[in-house]
Amino acid sequence: MISVIIPVYNEEAVIIQVIDDINSVLIKQKIKYEIIIVNDGSNDRTLELLNSYDDIILINRDINRGYGFSIKEGVQKSTGDLILIIDADGSYPVNEILTLINESSSYDMVIGERSGENVSIGLFNRFGKLLLRLLTYSLTSDWIKDINSGLRIFKKELFLKYWSIIPDGFSLTTTLTVASLLEKHKIKFIPIDYYERIGKSKIRPLQDFFNFVILVFRIVSFFKPLRFYLPISIFFLIAAIFRAIRDILLFNSIETAAVLLFIVAIQTLFFGLLADLIVNKHKNY
Repeated sequence: MISVIIPVYNEEAVIIQVIDDINSVLIKQKIKYEIIIVNDGSNDRTLELLNSYDDIILINRDINRGYGFSIKEGVQKSTGDLILIIDADGSYPVNEILTLINESSSYDMVIGERSGENVSIGLFNRFGKLLLRLLTYSLTSDWIKDINSGLRIFKKELFLKYWSIIPDGFSLTTTLTVASLLEKHKIKFIPIDYYERIGKSKIRPLQDFFNFVILVFRIVSFFKPLRFYLPISIFFLIAAIFRAIRDILLFNSIETAAVLLFIVAIQTLFFGLLADLIVNKHKNY
């Protein structure tokens, strides 16, 4: 049983096409599935169009609560062991759903990686994704081309495992990806196309990018504290050494600044070790 969850916010121009395409693809394969639409406070004709369907599970909300909140509501309502999520803006190729489903039996999560031949992503967003990719690699040692793809299928139990740390906004997918990689779950990335979305985008590139960066640091510090605190400690230690050498050369003594930098380095290291001890103890239980 596969639960297809689609969060929707003001998608009157394309929602009918997305639902019909998903039905067409899955019915032909005789796959047991359900479609759960979460209308996240749309103020256009989206709800009116959705009410014309009898074969979907519709969750309607008058107030917009965010992408992650909608996915979580859909998961709560779902009856399938596998959860497939896809955006309602027509940007993801529906035909690739079958490829993800076919691989899902061998993996905890299969992600549609937006690196196919036809990918419509703006230059600013490409640059932001590159920086995010480099940051993620430095913290997780995994080179991820697409950390926050909105087309993926995963085991419901995997999602429930991280329920308490999954945010209500767009960063749901980022959280799920990074947490799963850090905890060594079996993940597969499949290259897919990514089309220009139909309708107005809800993404705020600059603000969302910085939110993603902060989120990655938070997740890593939560699961692998030493990977977060050790580089900071080393940075302050090197700074302390250089400052001490400078002080000795200039004043023939070690000044207060060098001592303070050394203390910060040691405190950061011990804080990271303590956090790592707590995390590992929690895992053992």
